Amino acid sequence: MAIVLELLRHGLALPASPGGDRERPLSPGGEQDVAQLAAHLARTGWQPDRAFTSPLRRAVDTARIVCGAAGAPVRIETLRELEPDARPADVLEALARECVTGGQVLLVSHMPLLGRLAAHLTGSERGFSPGTLVRIRCTDGLERGAGEEVLTLDPGDA
Repeated sequence: MAIVLELLRHGLALPASPGGDRERPLSPGGEQDVAQLAAHLARTGWQPDRAFTSPLRRAVDTARIVCGAAGAPVRIETLRELEPDARPADVLEALARECVTGGQVLLVSHMPLLGRLAAHLTGSERGFSPGTLVRIRCTDGLERGAGEEVLTLDPGDA
């Protein structure tokens, strides 16, 4: 069964927070970029079947903004395997554990994980600026090299 992963790096965050790195909020510009992305996705009829985010505040806030503003009626679920230094294999195992086998799935996370995950799925290294969304279509499951990058939206593209 085909699966489409929407890999989204959190929006630009403030450099520091009294709660440390885990509690860094989005900057005003980061919030604006994510809201513009969400508006663009809403215009295209974007409706993910599932949405997962890392537990770090900037990722959770990004997921809430993009799903809310796009009108996506999906529950946002937290996966610790989406933290910055996780391995692609950890993410894929977590998705299997969550019974993700098809459909359109949003993953909101961080670098370097997103770059590694994209490389694992497509065979091509890539960077992710804050607020960048990359759509990867996998027609034969979430196997190494089984994906094709079909869309990239960078901040300002929307």
